Amino acid sequence: MTNPTARRATTLVAAVAGALALSAVPASADVPEGWPQSDPVDPWFVIGVLVVVPVVLALVIAAFVYVPAMVRGERVAPGGPQGEDQWLGGPRRTAGELDAPDHGAPADAELDTTGGAGGRW
Repeated sequence: MTNPTARRATTLVAAVAGALALSAVPASADVPEGWPQSDPVDPWFVIGVLVVVPVVLALVIAAFVYVPAMVRGERVAPGGPQGEDQWLGGPRRTAGELDAPDHGAPADAELDTTGGAGGRW
């Protein structure tokens, strides 16, 4: 850094952060008289709550997502073949489909009978 103000601000922030880190020592106080002594926490309970429960929850969610697709016979592996493309609201394959545009229509025709968007300059 070439800016002396920025250098001083960085030094000040680092000094304050260092002072806070050094002052963050654990408290060494005893339990006050009259308070009940707490029971020690079982490490297996902590492992169960912090590790086993989230893993089981993730497996249940994955089962809810993947099992219905696998029952239908769909491939769920990443990089699998793409499904058929769909054009929602696209042209219909029925007798009521719009006619093709009139290419022989005059350039100053007000309306295009085939519908859709258009614009002229």
